[in-house]
Amino acid sequence: MSAFGHSRWNGFPFSASRIRTGRQDADVNAASIPNASAPLPTDRAAAPVLPVATPAAMQPFPRGGHPIGRRQGIRLLPLAAFVWGNRAMPPQPRTRPDHTLIWVTDGRVQLDFPRAHFVLRAGDVRYIPAGTAFAAMPSAGSHGHVALISPSLAAGAEPPLPDRGLAAQAGSHAAQLEATLHELAVEAGNPDAGTLSCLINLLALRLGQLQPGRAPDIPETAPPDLPLIERFLALARQRLGSTRSVPELAAELHSTTAVLDQACLSARGKRAVELIHDLQLESAADLLRNTDRPLSRIAADLGYSSQAHFIRAFVAATGRSPDAFRAQSR
Repeated sequence: MSAFGHSRWNGFPFSASRIRTGRQDADVNAASIPNASAPLPTDRAAAPVLPVATPAAMQPFPRGGHPIGRRQGIRLLPLAAFVWGNRAMPPQPRTRPDHTLIWVTDGRVQLDFPRAHFVLRAGDVRYIPAGTAFAAMPSAGSHGHVALISPSLAAGAEPPLPDRGLAAQAGSHAAQLEATLHELAVEAGNPDAGTLSCLINLLALRLGQLQPGRAPDIPETAPPDLPLIERFLALARQRLGSTRSVPELAAELHSTTAVLDQACLSARGKRAVELIHDLQLESAADLLRNTDRPLSRIAADLGYSSQAHFIRAFVAATGRSPDAFRAQSR
């Protein structure tokens, strides 16, 4: 029996993809798929030429027909480029307005729903219907494909696309599924209503052929990257007065803000910027206790934007003003 009838998975997740859409997707994590700035012309010969990353032999031939705007179409992107959720770290579930198809070919993806959390591994295929609240974050080095399908395009699929979350394994159908996604990627660069409709029908058929997926893993509690945290804290102490940002510190450590934040949360229960604030306060207390350095100098040396900023932060953390702390420490 197909994965459509067996799936017990009610939610959905992302990596680097060999499938290219032929245009940049800088707004892929936007809350909705924006409309094109102007209607596409019906005359293909007069349409502006879009940059296409695929080889010339694989580019689509011009076709007649009515073009489909982005809101009514499909976008495909590499798994590694798709992180979804709110601005928290790690991201928390947030609703998407389009159907999301995720295929992990290498690595892992953490997938979170309001009341469930999973880890997806290589070979897992997941389909999340539009309107589902979820968060997804691929691990470093993960690969795979993500398709974002507008509800209007999916509505006419025959056979229909799943109306609930689908959990499946690509298995022996991986080559056919990849070929279908490739055709969709090529067509999405210069869409034609009839062709896209046929390809969506084929995609629905391919998904129906997949075998039910294994039960998704419950997220493992990975040990914190202690060497990274230790290097971060040592570097942050050296840079306290330089007003370096967390992304800049992460780059010096050959890491990313997301990886650094996750390591800090795992080891200390705080984000990287919060640990920097702790270091500032510890150093401030030591300078107040052991030196007569003016408050303005302490604020500047520790990277506060002003003396007033330093005083507010110190009072909020200790309940005492810097002057009162200094007097009581001697």
